[in-house]
Amino acid sequence: MLGKISDRQWEVLERLAEAERAAETVRQCWIPVSGVVDGHAVRALEWVGLATTAPAEEALTPDASRPAPTRATRITPDGLDALAWRHGRTHTTPPSPAWAAKATDPAWREIALQPAEMLLLRRYAHLVPDLTGAPAPAETLWEALTEAHFDRDANRWRLQLDDTGLAGLAHAVHLEALVGGVTHRNRLRRAYDLDHPHPIPATSFTAAATAVVSLE
Repeated sequence: MLGKISDRQWEVLERLAEAERAAETVRQCWIPVSGVVDGHAVRALEWVGLATTAPAEEALTPDASRPAPTRATRITPDGLDALAWRHGRTHTTPPSPAWAAKATDPAWREIALQPAEMLLLRRYAHLVPDLTGAPAPAETLWEALTEAHFDRDANRWRLQLDDTGLAGLAHAVHLEALVGGVTHRNRLRRAYDLDHPHPIPATSFTAAATAVVSLE
């Protein structure tokens, strides 16, 4: 079983990523393994596939000004992915230019969704082609989902939705209330006055009541 990467190991992995980004040649991607602490960190990173090592004489350009190391190390694609994932979990994602442009357009409204509500909307967007009463096309919702950014401090996903997108979100939490729970529908109703129209007009209830009386 793989253990959680320690802070020191993340520091080493960040250094390896910087070397990878700055490299102009393959040899410049490799850096020497120096010191006991770095040596332990590199071995741990290599064990989980986030870094790789090679004999220094094979990987590094000779440098007479420094002691000759025995090993050199380089970040792997999995290591770069791990750093990107960690950054996404621990940093606020900046808004995209498209999101920022909509933020100044009165036709769009900013909605801050809890992570569970964001998952619900993603599920709804997948199901839209199979829903006969969906008020928003899937493309409208996927555009909003793609442009959304995560505000870590508030633990919210921030989206820009027009009237059609708002109707789709209201429909999504309405359906969830019917088959799951009312928590998300009630929160969005309180926060944004967001609600899905009742599927049966009041006049239909009157007609149905009359029909029941006549049957009796």
